[in-house]
Amino acid sequence: MKKSRQLLQEKWGFENFRPGQEEIIDDVINGYDVLAILPTGGGKSVCFQVPGFVREGITLVISPLIALMQDQVSNLRQKGFRAAALVSGMSYKQVDILLDNARFGGIDFLYTSPERTLSHLFIERFKLMNVGLIVIDEAHCISQWGHDFRPSFLSLKNLRNFHPNTPIIALTATATGLVQKDILDQLSLKNPKFHTSSLKRTNLRFTSKMVINKTKEILEFCKSNMQDQGIIYCQTRKSVKEITQLLHAQKFDVAMYHGGMNKEDREISLHLWLSEKKRIIVATNAFGMGIDKPNVRYVLHYEFPDSLEAYYQEAGRAGRDGNNANAVVYWEHADVSEITERVAIRFPEIDFVKQCYFALCNFLRVAIGSGQNENYNFDFQLFCKNYNLEIQSSYHALKILESNGTITFNEDINQSTKIKFIIGGTVLYNFQINHPKLILVIETLTRKFPGIFDYYIDISEKSIEKDLKLQEKEFITQLKFLEKYGVIDVTWKSNLPIITFLENRVHDNYFSISHDKYSVRKNNAFEKLQAAVEYLNASSCRSAFLSNYFGHKEENCGNCDNCINQKTVDIQSIEFHENILSILNEPKTFQEIINVIQIEKEPLKKEMNKLILDGRITFENNLFKRKN
Repeated sequence: MKKSRQLLQEKWGFENFRPGQEEIIDDVINGYDVLAILPTGGGKSVCFQVPGFVREGITLVISPLIALMQDQVSNLRQKGFRAAALVSGMSYKQVDILLDNARFGGIDFLYTSPERTLSHLFIERFKLMNVGLIVIDEAHCISQWGHDFRPSFLSLKNLRNFHPNTPIIALTATATGLVQKDILDQLSLKNPKFHTSSLKRTNLRFTSKMVINKTKEILEFCKSNMQDQGIIYCQTRKSVKEITQLLHAQKFDVAMYHGGMNKEDREISLHLWLSEKKRIIVATNAFGMGIDKPNVRYVLHYEFPDSLEAYYQEAGRAGRDGNNANAVVYWEHADVSEITERVAIRFPEIDFVKQCYFALCNFLRVAIGSGQNENYNFDFQLFCKNYNLEIQSSYHALKILESNGTITFNEDINQSTKIKFIIGGTVLYNFQINHPKLILVIETLTRKFPGIFDYYIDISEKSIEKDLKLQEKEFITQLKFLEKYGVIDVTWKSNLPIITFLENRVHDNYFSISHDKYSVRKNNAFEKLQAAVEYLNASSCRSAFLSNYFGHKEENCGNCDNCINQKTVDIQSIEFHENILSILNEPKTFQEIINVIQIEKEPLKKEMNKLILDGRITFENNLFKRKN
């Protein structure tokens, strides 16, 4: 048996690879550069994690998604791999120790953001590492034509200079033809193997409904699918709260998830939904990355995102088990204006962006000629208040500064406390003898987190306090005592975002935003918006529309709302009635019947009523049954 297949079975528990995965993995193992375009849910992580373990040396994974990095690190550790993440908010000491572990072979997978690879400390250690594979995840971020351009990605091709014989694999789920070409050019891939999978999801029915009342339609859909697991996406936290309250009032089992919730509340919501104690989760786009729940039967959009890239990723979280699922967009006439306004707000005037930069430097007390690679906890609300800045425009000004390569703005605002023991076993034993009151907390930490001597561990204070039967104040006092005496190194939890300066502060007269690049990104955003609006109004096959947008040619799916409307089925025929009867060999709800035969509701209702009147079927307890 091939080592890669054996590894898949032993570590991932899968008998076979998904379509396209094995060919990608073989090319990477054999040392080729690879560009892989895989649909959402196509198993991108396996395509680099399996060859990363097979190849000799450390695998460097570069991703812009901090939450996803942390999830994958946790999952790899559970599988027995040595994995760690180098992210914003870590102290110099933490970074130094982590990179030393990577240099001396103590880590199998090192995850980091593109910005982190620019530091002198990283580059000097990276030169000395035995690197087996370089992974560029979310590779569309390297292209200014992509929907999430990050200038720091442009420097990643320089990593090849330090390890010229190490293969690079670039992966993304959403890349148009123009973006694919840009990825190849910007990364300077050498004779790359190109892998792309069809974006067609035959089991996923795409529907766009222009309606009078979106909330009424969503309630009706949820009532017709009471037993199914679903996601409802909104674009704002306000909408998430409103839809959640509406569903609660109608007695639905519903959880909510958005970036403004604290980490523990988000984890509780996620657990309730994953364990199916809650059937529905209402969320912003903060929810979804790394979530691979197979039996999601529907994804509804109360508000449409700004691009088809974002929509395809969100809708693609339905039906990953291969069974029938629905992706439905509800929209009202006024929504198009609201989406247009939402995109326009993302591009405040350049002079305002500069004003925010000057204010930011003063607020964080960054002196001219300093700041590069420094991290700052950032109270955004206080910043806007102190400088009398409008909140929404200021937020987008910071995002433009990020896309300009000036700063990174890490909004993962719920950083856990991180702990690492920095003394050896013998010294620790002697310390315990001299401080018996601390034995319990030390033994709990070392027993609960066996890797705590090798790398920094995220801890949940509440969980450990419960184990120790301590009050929060007492537990924190003990940790601070251990920190004071050099037993542990601690980075304390914070609810504040982190600003990292990617370059030193320059004099106000010399700071600039590239007007050309700003205009290109703005025009690009409106072009993507136009494509999204065209999708909402399209009369052609929606699945083919999406595939064509991403550079694929597909036949009509026969399954979306437009394809169904174009079908010329004689629903009054004997054959059609017999088809319904055969479906009802097992009792089914009305929605389940629609999912199977793919016919609009009203004409089907008429035919079902005919069959009831003819005495051939019955309707009891919300189920249609065939009479014997």
